[in-house]
Order: sequence, then C-alpha cells, then structure tokens
Amino acid sequence: MLVFLFLIIGADLILKISSKFSWEWVYGIILQLILFVSGLIVVDLQRSAPDYRDHLNGHNLIIADLVEFPEEKPNSYKVIARVRAVNNQGNWKQTGGRCLIYFRKDDNSAKLIPGDRVVFISGFNEIPFNGNPFEFNYKKYMHRHGVFKQIFLETERWEKIGENKGNPLLLAAVKMQDHLFQKYVEYGMKDDVLEVAGALTLGLREKLGDEIKQSYRVAGAVHILAISGLHVGILYVVLFYSLSFLKRRRWGKIVLVLVIMAALWFFALLTGLSPSVLRASTMFSFVLIGQTLRRYSNVYNSLAISAFILLFINPSLIFNVGFQLSYCAVLGIVILQPRLHNLMHSRLWLVNKISGLIAVSIAAQLATFPLSLYYFNQFPVYFWLTNIIVIPLTTLILYIGFLFFIFSFQPLIAGFIGKAQTLLIDGMNVSVETIREFPLSIIDGINISAPESITLYCIVIFTSLFLIRKKGAFFLPVLGSVLFFLSINLYQLYGELRQKSVVLYNIKGVTAMNFINGRTSYMIHDAGEKNMDDRLNYYTENHMIASGIKETVMFSLASVSEGRTTFLDNSLFLYKGFVNFHNLHFFIYYDSFQGAFNDGKKVNVDYLIYSNPDGMNICNIKKGIVFNKLIISSLIPEWKARVLQEECDRNNIFCHRVRNDGPCIFDFEK
Repeated sequence: MLVFLFLIIGADLILKISSKFSWEWVYGIILQLILFVSGLIVVDLQRSAPDYRDHLNGHNLIIADLVEFPEEKPNSYKVIARVRAVNNQGNWKQTGGRCLIYFRKDDNSAKLIPGDRVVFISGFNEIPFNGNPFEFNYKKYMHRHGVFKQIFLETERWEKIGENKGNPLLLAAVKMQDHLFQKYVEYGMKDDVLEVAGALTLGLREKLGDEIKQSYRVAGAVHILAISGLHVGILYVVLFYSLSFLKRRRWGKIVLVLVIMAALWFFALLTGLSPSVLRASTMFSFVLIGQTLRRYSNVYNSLAISAFILLFINPSLIFNVGFQLSYCAVLGIVILQPRLHNLMHSRLWLVNKISGLIAVSIAAQLATFPLSLYYFNQFPVYFWLTNIIVIPLTTLILYIGFLFFIFSFQPLIAGFIGKAQTLLIDGMNVSVETIREFPLSIIDGINISAPESITLYCIVIFTSLFLIRKKGAFFLPVLGSVLFFLSINLYQLYGELRQKSVVLYNIKGVTAMNFINGRTSYMIHDAGEKNMDDRLNYYTENHMIASGIKETVMFSLASVSEGRTTFLDNSLFLYKGFVNFHNLHFFIYYDSFQGAFNDGKKVNVDYLIYSNPDGMNICNIKKGIVFNKLIISSLIPEWKARVLQEECDRNNIFCHRVRNDGPCIFDFEK
C-alpha cells in the first residue's frame, strides 16, 4: 500500500514539474488517488493498532486511564477508559484500545475524575444490542467510537493506583471545566439556569435534565444546548468584525488571525476539547486563514480542507451525525443566507437584523432538515421564531459567561455578572417553554428513508438554483425530484396499509408482543413496573414510526387473562392467553394462564410463547397444549432458558430463545 502511494506521488510530482495545461486533468486524477489511498492507509493503521482484546486470556489484570468525567447512573458510574496494559500469565504487556466501564456506585467511585488510573480484574462483555426492529444500535455506535467491550466492576474488583494520567492538555481542559462549573454553583446558580449555563458556556450537556432538553427540542432550539459550530461561529463573527480595524495596520492581518485563533482554541479548551467544538474550531480556523490572508479565498475550499484533515485524523467521523449536520448547516448558511437576506432586506435597522436572523435559521434548516428527519423523525414548526430569540440571547450569554470566568476571583464583580447571566438564561428558558406550548409546535413520528432524504436534498438544491439563477432549466429537476419523492411515499403507504406482522421483542425481563395489522398496532405486554411505558417506547418507538403506525392499542397480559373473548379489527382474537392472528395460533404461557388448559382438553397451536419464570416443564405443558415450536421470551432468566432449550432438544421441538437469538418476527405475505 505504501509503495503504491509513493509511486502515485512520484508520478504526480513529475507531471507537476513538466506539465502543460492539457495534462492538468491527469494531475487532478492523481491528486484524488493520493487522497483516496492516504485515507485507506489511515484506516488500516487504526485497525492494526495495538489492542487489549488481543491479550485477554481469562481473568487478566487490566490497567486503564479514565478519559472523561464518569456519568452517574441509578446504580453505577459510567465512563470510557483507555487501556494501558494487560497482565497475561504474569507478564505485563503495553497495549491500547478503549473500553466502557460501569463502576458500582460507592464513595470511591463517586470521586473518580479524568486522568485517574485504575487496575481491575477483567471480565469483559460485548456491548449489548437486542436486535429489535429499528432499535438504536448502541453497540455499532460505540464501535464507531473505538469502544468494543464493556465491564461492570463491583467495589472489590478495582482499585485506583494513580492520577493525572493521559493527555495533559485534555486533563487540564476537563479540570478547568469542572472548576468553572463549581464557580457557577458558588455564586448561586441552580436548577435549570445552572444546567443551561453549564451546557452553553462549558459544553457540559450531560448536566441537563430531561425536562429542559425536551423543551428545547420541541421549540427547535436543542442545537443551542450542544456547543458546536453555532457557538464557535458566534464567537468568530463577533471577534472578526470587532477586530477588523486591525487589517488596516501593518502586520494587522496576522495579528487578527492569531488573536481570533487563540480565542477559538481557548474556547475549545474551555469546553473540554469536545469533538463538536474541535470540529468547529478547525473549520473556522481554515475559513479565517482563507478570508484574511488571501484576497480571493474560496470558503468552500476552506471547509473542504478542514473536513479532510478531520477525516484524515479520524475516518469514522464520516458516520458522526454531528459532523454531517455541522458541515451541512455551515454550507447552507454560506450559500443561502446572503440570498435569503437580500429578499427580506429592509431599510429599518432592527427589522434588517431580525430578518438576518430569520435568514440564518431558514438557511441552516433547509440544509439540515432532510438529515434531521432521517435521524430524528421530527420537525420543530416554530424553529424560526425560537432562533430569533435564542441566538441573540446565546451571544450575550456566551460573552457574559466569559466575563464571569475572568472576574470569578472578584466576588463583587462576579456576583453582579452572574446575576445578569441568570436573568438572561431565565428569560431564554421562559421563552422556549412558551413556544413549546404553542399548538402543533412539533411534528413527530416522521419516517423517511435514505432515498427520500437524498431526494429532499435534490429538491432543496434544484429549487435554490432555480430561484437564484432564475433559469427554467432547473425547474424540470425540481419537478422530477418532487414526483419521485411522492412516488416513494405512495409505495411506502401502500406497503404500510397491507402489512401484517407479529413481533416478540427482546426486552430484558419483559414479554412484549406486537401484532401489526395495517397502520394499527396491538401490543400485549406484562409491564407492571413504574415507568414501563418509557422503557417500552425506547425499544419499540422507532419500529412503530418506521412501520407508519398511527394507532397503538395496549393490553397487559393480566387483563387478557380475565377470560373475555376479544375480537379486534377482524384479525386478532384473544382468549385466556390464546391468540389467533390471521390464522396463526399462539398460546402465551404466563403465570396467570396455568388454568387455561387444566380441563383435560388438548388445544393445538402453532407457537407456544413461554413467559412464566416459575412455569412447568415442557412435558407437562404438552399434556394440555399441542405445539411443535417453542419461543422463550426475554422475561425468562438465562439459566431457565438453557434448561428449556435442552428439554426441547431431547424432544425434537424447535426452540427460539429471544435473549440469545434475538426478537422473533413473523412477516405475513403482503
């Protein structure tokens, strides 16, 4: 691979030295090959890097450094750690790789901070993925971030053996974050104001409560809470125009670049060097250099160079949703905002500023909404109104936050600045809450496929070209894209109306069975604990959205066991645990149903769903139920499932263990 790269570079140099204009296309192709092969080499080097998984052999001793602040969970602290060494048969071997650790919650784990070095006894597990239809694949997500294993550590299985280990710059950044956040607490900030202040100025999004995140999400301002290109862009624009007078002085341009870049990268340090801020700081650094040091710079080239460098360092960033949305938003603002603003231009200063904010919001939304719909299945209707309010307030909050940090050692001044910041954040929160309560503030449950998302981008691009260039030649692609999008939608609707399926989900400790008929879903579950609706939604909501479900009818197994005969939608029949769905017969063996087949009569079913942790063995069940296929629900513990599996093997009965084999899905012919 390296030899091939050197040959390409050599040919490229020869062509460049002795090139004529007619050979420029060859030079371009060779340059693209160099970039492509370089990317392959980087990916190959990353994959062949030393990895602790190659040295695991039973119960090894592991030394690892924490790379972030632990996230508090109900019974544990969750943190990513970088493995430094593995003890294999008495020999310590230096290695690398990252793992996910859950520390049992206690006094010692509560004090852990980034840079702490721990030693523990291995016992790694795969990061779980239940495999339910359209469920978020957390395992794949972590793999793309270089984390392949996880472990839960009880108090006696680990020990802290050092501190201040790892990247000193990153350690300094996260400690500065924590110190400044404590300053907010010290000066009286609390609740939602404290959470938003930490997220906006320090990038501590993990401090945000669910309620405040939901409010900002519905109002279309959730991007405000995650420090990214918007915040770095605000800092960049204000500094660039405030210091533009330097360009008239000797060496002024260089001073301007150095000052703004120092500010951008200090802000990155202040926010813990999070990936989104590093991405945005890199992007704006190249834009700054291009705009300042060259008369005719091309902002698109600056964006392309920054993206290439980031991907060269970490190729898996291409899969990062934040990376995709950041560059789409910036491109949308660069291309569309000036033109949209010209359409709304006013002689009145205030109206012109408001129209400028609206233009920025619409440009960013047009460039990102196809991706947002694809990933998040929702659209905030009043995003334009929200951004008119929150963008100016965010600008003020950011700069007042910087002043607060600068004067935090002066109680009188810091107290005054802190109160001003509290008022601004409080006002922004109230505004967002108010917009959240507007009717139809968000359209939820939108399901679009990847082809539909691409088609939406075609519509946006060709419509923009048609309006900007004012040429009829662009109208035909617009019309074609719209017709293609509608055709995909009609085809999907036809499939949704005719769909018939049964899904037994893989949800640990729960039996959840979904009967889908057209756009209606009938969910039978044994959920009895508090907050079970949220848990069911986590595992099933994406499936419902992707299936185009408009109505869901919920049944608990306990209510179904009452003995009433229930007919639903002329397709679903329920009686004491017996289920008939389009002539497919099930019996759900649950503890409340044991009397259903004790009257001496045998009943034939296609599938028996075993959902009773204390249930009888297979031979006894077959005295009342005739079946050849057994499905063991995820409610059944592993040890019992293994016993049942062995019994099925002896009796030549097909057995599907949901916890091991994944969800059981029956798709009827449409």
